[in-house]
Amino acid sequence: MSLWRMILTAINLVGVRFGGAAMGLVCQILLARLMPQEDVGVVLMGMSAAAILSLMMTAGYPSLTMTILPRYYALGRDRLVKAFHRAVWHDSLIVSAALFVIGAAAWLWAPLDQGFRSALLFGGLMAPASSLIRITSSVANSRRRFPLSYVPDFIFRPGLLLAFLVAMWALGIAPAFASVMWVVIAITWMVALGQAFALGSGVLPDSLKAGRHDLAPVLRHRAAAMVLIAAVAMSFADIVTLIGGIFLPPPDVAQLGIAIRLAALAGFVTQVTQNFVLPDLSAAVVKGNRGAAQSLILRINVIAISAIAVCVLVSALFGPLILSIFGAQYAGAHWPLVLFMLSQLFRAAGGMNQHLLSLDGFQTRSVNACIFSVMLLVVAAMLLTPALGLFGMAVAVVLAEASWAGILGLQAQRYSGYRGDIFAAIRFHRARTE
Repeated sequence: MSLWRMILTAINLVGVRFGGAAMGLVCQILLARLMPQEDVGVVLMGMSAAAILSLMMTAGYPSLTMTILPRYYALGRDRLVKAFHRAVWHDSLIVSAALFVIGAAAWLWAPLDQGFRSALLFGGLMAPASSLIRITSSVANSRRRFPLSYVPDFIFRPGLLLAFLVAMWALGIAPAFASVMWVVIAITWMVALGQAFALGSGVLPDSLKAGRHDLAPVLRHRAAAMVLIAAVAMSFADIVTLIGGIFLPPPDVAQLGIAIRLAALAGFVTQVTQNFVLPDLSAAVVKGNRGAAQSLILRINVIAISAIAVCVLVSALFGPLILSIFGAQYAGAHWPLVLFMLSQLFRAAGGMNQHLLSLDGFQTRSVNACIFSVMLLVVAAMLLTPALGLFGMAVAVVLAEASWAGILGLQAQRYSGYRGDIFAAIRFHRARTE
């Protein structure tokens, strides 16, 4: 791929991501305007349940697909390609069956309130289609079919939901949460099947029986580690929403879901800016040019932190006005929104540590940081929400994000030899100039 085509592809993909995020934000505004606050909380919990369950159903293979399959295609190793697909579907079907049993038991016998129970049911019905989208998208990406990899999930899914909600708004109909969830489920299955059909051969394996090459035992451990890493790195807002649904009433969960998603939208700026510097950082690391690597790390950290700092300031000054777009009843999420933005500031300050571990092949080492941060989130939420409610949940998120960023810094120093956070970059720059 030429440099110019690479730049155009990157611009197009970022545009797709921003377009999908914008449509998702408008969908959330319409949901908040059309439905009672309690029902909005249930819908957001259902979507978060589907996101987390679908990630677990894939058994972590999509993250490996985008790095391993291109290598097999380049080498012309068709048997290894087929063996990889067998491993994906063999493990994902086993995990899906186990999750079905666990989810059914929780739905039947766990002491869950009715809202969380409904969210778990609808999320479980949507999750298989969402997991198929994750798998198909990663395979399409490995084949360089980038529009097919991103457009169905980031444009078609939110676009169809937006069309439904706009129609409800125009007709003056306030849909029940069950109706909305059934529409979301139908859209997800339609997009999943359509994307798989468009990709054609290679989505499904020819057999689940182990052939000449059995890659499942070799890849299973790495894939399993990537589940939690991907959840914390890319779906942390969904984790927060689900945990909040356990400790908070549905109206507070609605405020939580709206606020944490606004913060995640701001955090998307960090992801995009870091992804753009990755090729240059990779080249500097491979060549052992520590000075060039640290210079890139410092610049990208300053850009990301500055952008998120502006978001923190804007949310502090204009939070009630921003939240009033969703409805006057969401103004109570003002200071939790500020704290969620602050948590994104910790993530931005953590800089490129996660990427440095990945570049050196130590990405699975970061699973310990993910486990600790999620456990801290649960414990802090359990201790703080009874007295502080939604504000306590926001404090728990800040603690979890700060711990995740700090541990990643220590791991990057240990395994990569240097860190990619703002503090290490500033120290290196000062030592170099003295």
